[in-house]
Amino acid sequence: MKKIYTKNRFNLVWINLWIGIALSILVMASGVWIIHSDIQSRALARLSQQHTINQSRIDEFQQTQSQILRSLSEKPDPSLFYHFLKADTHIMQIRFIDLKGDEKIRFDRLRDGSIRQISADKLQNKGNRYYFRQFAALSENVIDFSKLDLNMEYGRLDIPFNPTLRAGIAVYKDGIKIGIIVINYYMQEWIEHLKSDNVSTFFLIDHEGYFLIHPEPSWAWSRYRSPAQRADEYFGLSESHFSLLKKGEHRWINEDTVAFSLDLYGQKLLALYQPKISPNDILIRRLLQFGVIIFLALTLVVVPLIGIIRFNLHRFEVESTKNKVMLAHQAKLDAMGDMLGAIAHQWRQPLNSIGLIMQDLVSAFNHHELDKEYLSVSEKGVMDQLQFMSQTIDAFRNFCVDEKKEEPCNLIEIVTEIRTLFQTQLNTHGITLETVCSKGREVLHSCQDESEPERFNLNSSPALIKQILLSLITNAKEALEQSTCDPTITLTLHAYKESLRIDVSDKAGGINTPTAKRIFEPYYTTKEMGTGLGLTIAHTLAKRQLKGDLILQPRNKEGVCTFTLTLPRF
Repeated sequence: MKKIYTKNRFNLVWINLWIGIALSILVMASGVWIIHSDIQSRALARLSQQHTINQSRIDEFQQTQSQILRSLSEKPDPSLFYHFLKADTHIMQIRFIDLKGDEKIRFDRLRDGSIRQISADKLQNKGNRYYFRQFAALSENVIDFSKLDLNMEYGRLDIPFNPTLRAGIAVYKDGIKIGIIVINYYMQEWIEHLKSDNVSTFFLIDHEGYFLIHPEPSWAWSRYRSPAQRADEYFGLSESHFSLLKKGEHRWINEDTVAFSLDLYGQKLLALYQPKISPNDILIRRLLQFGVIIFLALTLVVVPLIGIIRFNLHRFEVESTKNKVMLAHQAKLDAMGDMLGAIAHQWRQPLNSIGLIMQDLVSAFNHHELDKEYLSVSEKGVMDQLQFMSQTIDAFRNFCVDEKKEEPCNLIEIVTEIRTLFQTQLNTHGITLETVCSKGREVLHSCQDESEPERFNLNSSPALIKQILLSLITNAKEALEQSTCDPTITLTLHAYKESLRIDVSDKAGGINTPTAKRIFEPYYTTKEMGTGLGLTIAHTLAKRQLKGDLILQPRNKEGVCTFTLTLPRF
């Protein structure tokens, strides 16, 4: 009991340690999650503020350009076109287009910064362009903007790409619409301004998932690339991640990228901001700051504790090994005691027979009936009894040999030896021990009538098999002594290609489910004087020493209790 208490106390310390470690990990994980959430919230706040600033700049630009457009629509004079174009470097082009789409007045800012009025022979018709149809449908004094797009001249894209935004207003004279004013704006400078932000990397995506702005030039204006590529391909995510958002909403695309809705003069776009220092990198930096403290805490507290536990664990393992050896030895001694008890029962009959023969010889001598033939018959009777006693001694000696030694043996011979040794003792208790073999579809016959005993050959340890069977038979005998059912113990042998099986059965009523679940646990017993080790050791020997298995079959309706020992042939 002292050893059991020591084991339980050690197990309690070990369990407490693991609980402490688990709780520490849980606390640390919770702390990491809280820190990560805080970092992500701070990042979201900064990016949201940056997005608000960008949206405000767009709105301010709309207000300033609206004044220019209204001034031009009131007086579409070429001199005004020139002066407004010269005053604002963001303006690329100012045109007056009639309702047929023909350019009537056009001033361009060239790439060298100079301003030129386009001659009449080079003016174009823009009637098939979407922005012309959009602006031509405007009511009086209404200003509208086209979508952010690339500039085209003579039906072809400008190369290199020239991002353009157009603003338009209808021109009325005496209440009649006569044309439209269209201003083209250079947007590359605005794009570079967005990309140059020190806090984040900026992406702009249209409603179909194509990039308009991207930090990598090869991905910018991806609709016009060959092949055309979309945001879901770049990020490796589903299309749903890049669906448009409502005003004021945001969405984390991944751990490092957040999306906001951007209204570019009625064009609904998706603005993505990616912090240049990701929340995960910030988290790692913060964790590294406390890494030394955590390491020292673990070194000063946990490591010594683990050392103590390892020392105690080693000591416990040594003691446990000694206990197992002692228990196995005790089980062996118990089995030998049962064997000696069986031998004592076996010897009573031959000793009585020898005593009767000796009395008969004395009587024959006194009555002058003793002759050579009479003496020879008596001698044979004594020798037969002595031979029987010698066989029991051989069986006991075989049981006491090195139990780990494996050798060719036969299962029928093993169970026959056990039956010979124990049948007399069992008979004293009114119990019968049967040994039967199965063949074919569970056809049973006595092992003595087995026509092919070689079916039950195997290479194993006969001593260990006998010890296990002895434990099972003793267990069945004790159960039958407390029962009024059929007092029969049956050993049924089964032969398979790779293994042999022995079923040890009795009809003492079976074992209830709670007990069956714990039947092989150490120190578990339902007997007043039991140690709770017999079946535990038998189970251990079967699995570890014999490389087989010992199981308890489920309880059936007839109250039959069956233990099954399975042994490999080789």
